[in-house]
Amino acid sequence: MKRYLLTAAAFLATAVFSFAQEIRDIQTTVNLFRNGNAQIIQKWDMTVVEGTEWYIPIDNPGKSYIHDLKVFENGQEYANDGRKWNSDRSLEAKTRRCGIVEKGGGNIEICWGQGEYGDHVYTVAYIIDNLVQSYPECDGFHWHFLNDEWYSKPQHVSITIRNETDGDPWFWENPDSCNVRFWGFGLKGDSWMSPAGEICFESTEQLSYSSFFSALVQFDKGLFHPQVEGDGTFEQLKETAMKGSDYGQEEETWLDKFFFIIGIIIFIGIPILGLLAGIWYLLDRLYRRITGKRYRKEVFGKSKIDGWNRDVPFGGNPVVLYSLLQEGDYFSASKTKAFPDVVSAYFLRWIQEGLVRVERLPDSDKNVNLRFTKGAEDVTFDDKVEKMIYDGAVKASGDMLLEAGEFKKWSYKNDREVASWPNEALYWGRDHGWKPASQEERCRAVEFKNFLNDFTLLGERSAPEVGVWKEYMVMAASLGIADKVAKNFEKLFPKVMEEYVRESNMLDTTTTYYVLNSITRNSNAMMASALDRQAQREAARAAAQRRSGGGGGSISFGGGGGGFGV
Repeated sequence: MKRYLLTAAAFLATAVFSFAQEIRDIQTTVNLFRNGNAQIIQKWDMTVVEGTEWYIPIDNPGKSYIHDLKVFENGQEYANDGRKWNSDRSLEAKTRRCGIVEKGGGNIEICWGQGEYGDHVYTVAYIIDNLVQSYPECDGFHWHFLNDEWYSKPQHVSITIRNETDGDPWFWENPDSCNVRFWGFGLKGDSWMSPAGEICFESTEQLSYSSFFSALVQFDKGLFHPQVEGDGTFEQLKETAMKGSDYGQEEETWLDKFFFIIGIIIFIGIPILGLLAGIWYLLDRLYRRITGKRYRKEVFGKSKIDGWNRDVPFGGNPVVLYSLLQEGDYFSASKTKAFPDVVSAYFLRWIQEGLVRVERLPDSDKNVNLRFTKGAEDVTFDDKVEKMIYDGAVKASGDMLLEAGEFKKWSYKNDREVASWPNEALYWGRDHGWKPASQEERCRAVEFKNFLNDFTLLGERSAPEVGVWKEYMVMAASLGIADKVAKNFEKLFPKVMEEYVRESNMLDTTTTYYVLNSITRNSNAMMASALDRQAQREAARAAAQRRSGGGGGSISFGGGGGGFGV
């Protein structure tokens, strides 16, 4: 018995240490209102392996007051204990509960129960009264949004400050043409103003245990109507924050001159190398187009695959076929351009399986909405990518009814998550699908693609069963040819097409084509929206001048003293 207990203890110890406490990401949104109040929304993506609660200390709040705490997880709001949180309770007693601990002097702790050990994404929201305060020369604030002394080092953090004043937009072009200035302290990262007028801060490497983040923001008079006056002047507040920072400490060294020379050499050499590489690329593509040798030999064992195969490959998984063609087909569209077809394929599968119901708009014969019949928490998938897309689509729908444009809007706001999907699909499809398969199986997948493309050219006219045809349509959608394949199939087998439409809950044949076009159009718009947002971020980041008078650049690792909410 003693030996068994020791073995069990060793197993549990190994399990705990291999599943370490982890904070993957903290996304903070600060919505500023006309009266100087702010709504803080933080999204904590983390893994919990011990303890019973998570807490955010806010000391030295000054003239600000924190209230209206709300915590959500998986769309469910936690019960609120008000300002009487009891930290001595058990894990079970704190689960799905939140509250505030009063520590005296206005200092508080925002607390919530961690719940079961494992992965969690908590959304924490609260109001700060009087964040923006009035000073003689301007309005502004200096607030610590993330404190130091981390138990687990966050891998990535971002802070976005938004204008919700319904007044003049914020802008920053240069120190002499702006109505807002901003500085960040406490971690290594970048800051910039987005084209939408948002003040953005983002870490560029994992935080240390002593990292923190505070923002110093200055607004021209008239943008806010603060309810309270700050102590002293804003210049005094700024001077205290700047102590120990690296703002304004640029100096040229011999290393800077060396890299300048190297840069000139690269500037001259890269266009020449680029031209040669471009010519080689075009010649290679022309050769492969003429010879038909479009596939990578290391993936398929041969470079030309002309045959036909009617068997659905890889269990009908769109992601595996997507991943295989991305890595093995020289003429495959880019991963971000091809990925929306995978999204379309999943939507079509969900419709066929009854997870999504097609609803025709009452005032239109051509437009349809899609209603989810099950929430994200009620559905499980073996395919990780399918689960991510389903969860995102349900969130985009809000009330389980996905209307035109909603997926696009959600994608814009969640661009980092959406932009990661193509890579997730590549890796998951490779490791769980085509990589363990033989080269013969991979070739048969390409032959299946040829079969769908050349369906009307086949001499055989035996109609597949409706169940098989459903799989054909899903895989055709993943290749971006569902509409073409459906029309070809209808010409050859109109009665089977009617049966497919009926069993797939598509209402009628005409609506089926509207659905195929709609899911394709909305999937492309969803991905384009995320990429557009990513491009805006990169453009704003590139345009930001490093340490440029409060208009973006690097976040100072030092400094940041004297702020509120420490």
